[in-house]
Amino acid sequence: MNVTNFAPLFQRNAVFSPGQTLFQPKNDALNQISDRLLGEQEKNPRDLKDRFDTLELSEAAAASQEDRTLEEMPEGLLRYYLNLCRVGACISQQNETSLTEYRDQLTAFDETIQGYQDILDGRAEMPTGMDRETMSALLERTRAARAQFLQEGAETLNRLGREAPTPKGFLRGACETLTGSKENGDRWQIDPEAEDIYGEIDRALDSARKTTSAFQRGASTCLHELKKRDCLRAGEEIDPDEPEVVRASVFQELYEAVWTTLRRGPKAED
Repeated sequence: MNVTNFAPLFQRNAVFSPGQTLFQPKNDALNQISDRLLGEQEKNPRDLKDRFDTLELSEAAAASQEDRTLEEMPEGLLRYYLNLCRVGACISQQNETSLTEYRDQLTAFDETIQGYQDILDGRAEMPTGMDRETMSALLERTRAARAQFLQEGAETLNRLGREAPTPKGFLRGACETLTGSKENGDRWQIDPEAEDIYGEIDRALDSARKTTSAFQRGASTCLHELKKRDCLRAGEEIDPDEPEVVRASVFQELYEAVWTTLRRGPKAED
């Protein structure tokens, strides 16, 4: 079969075009955050060992001071929480992007499948150079590729959902003080067998957005308190809503596998 007939599927987002990637990774996400948060200090090197050995910045110290009010928190502890909130928000936003990518790709599949079906049902014109047999085979392969992406993509997303940071997991007893809420956020998962897969994705997105928002509120709280104390450092006052960190598509290997399915057709059942 001439694989150029797959072109309608690719026009929406080009993710299956050979040799292309959907997102080009910049650098490791956490390294980017660290570079941005600590860039000014690195321009004027300090004793890093002394800085990171400071008791106030240690996890044990944070745990021992969780019941402090915001005003009572030491400056170092506020910065510790600020960094945790920024990392948490960044990871959660990246998960939102992956969920949206999954939804958009399924939409592209469904629109393409419907288009092929319309041709076979006589509601649309058969493309020049194609016949009914070729179109039927193309439809079968596209459906198989969609089923593969639906299942394996959900597995990838569910791993992200299980490993995703939560406000209480990161901030523990200081969660309510910093975010204004006792809620920890739901651990979202995708059921690929759900009758309404788009509703399933929307529920996961809603949960991820709530987690992102909680971390952003925490970062804003820390920044506000540091600013009130007049102890903000150069480069610290960055908009917590826009971490500007890009992660490579988590589906890149899956796209390669789906492309193979489109070219060769579904695997035969044992």
